Amino acid sequence: MDSAIQIRSYAKINWALDVLFKRADGYHELRTILQTVSLFDRLRITETSGAIETVCNDPRVPCDETNLSHKAAAVLREATGTSRGARIEIEKNIPVAAGLGGGSSNAAVTLLALVKLWEVELEERDIIRLAARLGSDVPFFLIGGTALGTGRGEQVSPIEQARSDHLLLVNPGFAVSTRDAYENLSRLTRSEASSRIPFTLRAARGIRELPLEASNDLEEVVLGVHPEIAEVKRRLVSLGARHALMSGSGATVFGVFDNPQLTEQAASEMRVLGYWTEPVRTIDRSEYQSTMFG
Repeated sequence: MDSAIQIRSYAKINWALDVLFKRADGYHELRTILQTVSLFDRLRITETSGAIETVCNDPRVPCDETNLSHKAAAVLREATGTSRGARIEIEKNIPVAAGLGGGSSNAAVTLLALVKLWEVELEERDIIRLAARLGSDVPFFLIGGTALGTGRGEQVSPIEQARSDHLLLVNPGFAVSTRDAYENLSRLTRSEASSRIPFTLRAARGIRELPLEASNDLEEVVLGVHPEIAEVKRRLVSLGARHALMSGSGATVFGVFDNPQLTEQAASEMRVLGYWTEPVRTIDRSEYQSTMFG
């Protein structure tokens, strides 16, 4: 068949991330503010006669049934009872295991593309439920923009849109295990966590000031294991960023700058030091949804 869909799969940053406590189900209770940014992978999804096949230009990405896009196709097929298949081609631009949500984004847009491609009828709440089964960040990528994530991050509520035109993503070139980050965090004494008012809930009320103050609870443990991330933060601030923070469980750090000249100068200097860098801007919900397919 010739039926195919091209789709953008945007990255995200976490403006803020509070880890409150470990839940009975083994996950951590989170409060986070998520934001889509202009870096994206490209997916081309073609309908096939039955098999689900995944290919990717990045050898670090598994192309078997453990791939999140592959899983998305499988759970959608199971949920709808269709016998149709898909070939999912992923052109990776988002670094792997970098705190930018690349795999989760790929999974979410695969769901949305296959609902169209396979012409299956599914309620919005059922798509959200399938997304939550795939991973904590996946439901966010169904809506994009700026959103508050609660629960284990999968309960997503749109909030006032934040705008920042001069962000710089910097990755030191190694992957950080999300599982390890949370397990190490669990070993810390966090007796105050369940009683304090999460920073993210305060920040959500004044989102426009957020880049100046926000924090990420996972930094404490990840920077202890990977001090180079702290060095990236320090360098970004020394190069003019008014704020620098690790995104998600790392290793990517984003810097917030005031103009394109400072951003590009910082990008050049960080590249000379051997870091992967990418100047980006925020993508609001309207732009996210209008540019995804195309």
